[in-house]
Amino acid sequence: MSAVLDIFFFQLHCMTSVHLCGLAKSFGVQTVIENLDLAIASGAYVVLLGPSGCGKTTTLRMLAGLDVPATGKVFIDGNDVTRIPPRKRDVAMVFQNDGLYPHLTVEQAIRLSLRGRCAKSEQQSRFSDAVRLTGVEMLLGKLPRQLSGGELRRAALTVSVAKKTSVRLLDEPLSGLDGAVRQQLQADILQWHQAVPGTTIHVTHDGGEAMRMADQIAVMSGGCISQIGTPAQVYDQPQTIAVAKAIGIPVMNWLQADLIGGLIQTSNPLEVCVGSGVRVDSADEAIVIGVRPTALRLARDVGEDVRGLGISFNTMMQACRPVKDTSECAFQVDDQSFIAVFDRRGQSHDQSSASCLASFVGKNVALWAPAASIHVFSRSTGQRLKLCDVG
Repeated sequence: MSAVLDIFFFQLHCMTSVHLCGLAKSFGVQTVIENLDLAIASGAYVVLLGPSGCGKTTTLRMLAGLDVPATGKVFIDGNDVTRIPPRKRDVAMVFQNDGLYPHLTVEQAIRLSLRGRCAKSEQQSRFSDAVRLTGVEMLLGKLPRQLSGGELRRAALTVSVAKKTSVRLLDEPLSGLDGAVRQQLQADILQWHQAVPGTTIHVTHDGGEAMRMADQIAVMSGGCISQIGTPAQVYDQPQTIAVAKAIGIPVMNWLQADLIGGLIQTSNPLEVCVGSGVRVDSADEAIVIGVRPTALRLARDVGEDVRGLGISFNTMMQACRPVKDTSECAFQVDDQSFIAVFDRRGQSHDQSSASCLASFVGKNVALWAPAASIHVFSRSTGQRLKLCDVG
């Protein structure tokens, strides 16, 4: 049996670019990472997403070799590198604080990063390719203090691109940047990832950034990975409350309720009415209901025959504002703040259309969300509960 397991793990390592096995890390009495497992396919763009203190950067530093795990192993391209120093790993890391030498120009920093990494005959071609790909030609003669925030990040990323490592680690590479600069660098980083073969692992606390950039999102909480999946999987089927809160702008709406005999019971059924066709496959317990703002619709636009297959909210619209091609409307539901997002594209101009929602401010409005868009979690464990199939 041992030989079979050895073959299995060898094959798994060979199929993945990065494999973190049972990592644990503490600083003093504080446990930062606890039994973390993560397998990343070669060539993937993976985002580690979570709040400050959840262990994202520590995980990245253990992969880079800057921190040594207390237990567990780190594999890169099938090789155990747990005790190998950073310089000997095929890894490049971009730090949140840019990591450029203050006394070196951008050109000098790029060239220094290539010394000893490849033959001298290849260094110039790597330098030229990276500069052309990242567009830093105008920055080469400047020192870090002469660069803007966006230019600093672009220069630091160029150093990583020039190394042509099999694994690139980005620690909050876009934090603190203006919106337009941030958006441009997001597009550029994805272009670089696609143009230069390798695996990219990107740390951020920004759920929107993760959704836009990742092939796979690994949501971290309390030093562990709560869920990993495609952006659509994590958004549509969050497995814990922590995952649901990490993804989505505006954030998910929340409502306290109880589960009795498979049916959802709210504290004010006149204000929040759950259709009889909505059942949960779980024992009686206190629950939390989550509804995405984009899942809410005007109940008047929903046929009577399907209202029982969802959840209805009778409330008053408090505010409404246009945001790009949508209208974001604020409500108060069972003493909780609710946001509904309506798409204004292609709408007619009658009073029920999203484009005319501002006329409902200060008036009573009925909202509805289908059962398929309702997320139910155990209040005690935070885990997702399964809804029964709607007949």
